[in-house]
Parts: sequence; C-alpha cells; structure tokens
Amino acid sequence: MSDQKLEDSADSSLNCGRATDFKTKMNLTARQIRDTEHIFQEWEGGPFSHLTRLTIPQQSAHGFKFSANGHLFESLLSVKVYCDSLTGISGSNLDQDPIVADLVTAGRIGFAGKYGTHIVTPGQICIRDTKASWEFDCAPATRVRVVTIPRHLLFSRMRSTKVLNQAYVSDISAPEVRFLLNFLEAIEKTSDDLDLSISAQNIALDACATLFSGMLSERAELGLQEHPNATLKAAKNVIEKNLDRHDLSPAMVAQTVGVSLRTLHRSFSASNDSIMAFARRRRLQKAHGELVRLGGKASVSEIAARWHFADASHFIRHFKSVYGTTPTAYLRNYGATGSEN
Repeated sequence: MSDQKLEDSADSSLNCGRATDFKTKMNLTARQIRDTEHIFQEWEGGPFSHLTRLTIPQQSAHGFKFSANGHLFESLLSVKVYCDSLTGISGSNLDQDPIVADLVTAGRIGFAGKYGTHIVTPGQICIRDTKASWEFDCAPATRVRVVTIPRHLLFSRMRSTKVLNQAYVSDISAPEVRFLLNFLEAIEKTSDDLDLSISAQNIALDACATLFSGMLSERAELGLQEHPNATLKAAKNVIEKNLDRHDLSPAMVAQTVGVSLRTLHRSFSASNDSIMAFARRRRLQKAHGELVRLGGKASVSEIAARWHFADASHFIRHFKSVYGTTPTAYLRNYGATGSEN
C-alpha cells in the first residue's frame, strides 16, 4: 500500500490555510498499522517534527486514531489532541526543538529523560525542553492540550538555562497554570484578529514566552543545579508551599521537583530524615503557632483537621512528644484556655 493510498483511506490531512488554523487527523486500521511504513512521514518539517521513532504498539488491534485541532502562528502551536497508544522520542538534540507543554485531561503520558521520569495524569501539566531527548509513552485514548514555543524565545528571559534540563510538572490548580490556560483560551477567542495582525501575533508570542519562562524560573530560584543539596532544598520548598494540601505526598513532591521518587527518598535519607516526617514536623509547627494565636477560639480537633492530622488524638500525641505536654495544658501555661474536643 502506498503512502498516498494510506493518506486517502486514513482521512489524514494537514490544513494551515490561515495563519492561525491548524488541523490534522489520522484514522488507521490495524492492517494499515501492520503493513505500512512511514506512517508519520507527513509530520516531518511540521510542528510535530520534534517527535521521532514513533511506534504504534502491536497490541493496537482496533487501529489507531489521532487528531489535533487548534491554532498555529509565528511558531506558537496550541492544539487539543486525541491520541491512541503511541511511543517514541520527543526531541532530537537540535536547537530548533521547541519547549513543549502537555496538559493531560484524560489518559496518561509517561516521560523518561536523563534527569528524571514523570507520569503525567489528568489534571497535570508537564513543560519540558525537547532539545534534551525524552522517551514518551502515551496511553490509549489520551486527551491532552499541547503547546509548543521556540526555545530561543525563553533564553533571554531566564537567568540560567540549566533549569531547562528538568521538566516542570504541576497540577492544573496552580495559579500560574490557570493563568496560562486562561491566556491560551483568550488566544483562541481572538484568532481572527491575530490572523489579521502580525503585531498582535508577536505580542501573543512574547506573552506566552514570558509565562513559560516565569514558570520555569521558579525552579532556577530553588537553586536546583547549583546547590550541593539541591534536591533536598527544592523538595522542602515544595513541601512548605503545600502543607495545607490534603494530597501532599512523596509522589507529588517528586513530580513537582522533577526527580524520581527514589532520588527524592535518597536525598532525605542522606539527612537522616524522611519526606513525610519533615512535612509532619512543619505541620505541627504551623498548628502550634495557630493554637497559640487563636487560644480557645478554635478547638484542638479543628486545628488537627486543618493541618491534616488523622484525628485529634494523633495530633495531641505528636504535640506532646515535641512540646512536652498536651495542647490544652500548653495553652493553660500561657494563660489561655482550650479544649481537646
């Protein structure tokens, strides 16, 4: 079967008739997957050209579907993608390889690179420099918002490009991520205006580059590359910022820092500590400060729940082990009253 026949039968097309319109679609049968070479040849030289060694797993007995719809202008691509099971390499060690953000809304994408492994699940975003090659594994029926931007646009905005060695992984709930998504939605709503104005396109591109560099620069501020205890320092910074979150966990911290879970555990072990022991101590200190500040205005149970202790008895036990007495007795010594229930 020739590539042309595949293109016709697979309903695969690329339409960039307008500067801001982008659409591509692929619908392959299991036989086409098995019998045809160079399935992704049409991607060469396009916005997905940083993806190489693409392979559709043999177990895709029901075929393969891929679609991308969105906008492309001035090398900024923003598309919503549906992709069945696919593996490959993202990045070819070329200067023209872009910075790519993947916001997963369904399914899963795994990335493995020199500096870490990340599993990006629904509600998470991963930003990475594709000049540093990443192996990826896309689960069946994955839906993802993909944004690509030329890497050179970020260089002048960052104090250190070493931070690009690490991937930035965060939840969609993070304020900076929500701001980025709102910005992308604004671009889509004004695509007609952008199509008519090169100046507007340049402004949008510059704003997007500023957003990306700002998000990535937070990693640089943690001193991730320069400090000898960089991983430990970065992890503690992440824990400090998320003490009030009920889903704070070693896995969440590892993903945010951009290291493997094993590396994170090893960093804490080297300091004779553990991830959750550190988080518990800091939560206890926060709870102690709140207890003293509020006095009898808040019950011990309320404070224990706010700082994610299992229950009041667990909180009282940990409090006594550190401060030598129960919270109520502690407050009494400060001339305040409280209740352990």
